[in-house]
Amino acid sequence: MTIRTVFFLTVLLLLAQMPLRPGHAWGSLLPEEEPSTPAQDLVITSDSQAYCAQLSEHLAEKMRMPHDVPVGAMDDARHLQEEGQELCQQNHIRAGIGRLRRALVLLKNQEGSHQ
Repeated sequence: MTIRTVFFLTVLLLLAQMPLRPGHAWGSLLPEEEPSTPAQDLVITSDSQAYCAQLSEHLAEKMRMPHDVPVGAMDDARHLQEEGQELCQQNHIRAGIGRLRRALVLLKNQEGSHQ
């Protein structure tokens, strides 16, 4: 048997092991398991006034809770929230959502760094 023949047979063997269902590992020798269900349902959002209001409400709730966030970061988050709400009211939805998300990330990062 030549090296070329061995290579060709190896490739054929690997192709024969390739799963028929998409999303599974190629050439996996392990038994296939059914994908586990996620712990939470996937939430799909859209750029809408309702999502703006939802983010703003979540941000306000987070700012009311007891926290270890420095005053300066809280002021920055509050300013971003006000800008976000104003932009959403002026139908600049994406920009408003961006500000609101930035405020949430700012609070989350500050909480994580002070624990």
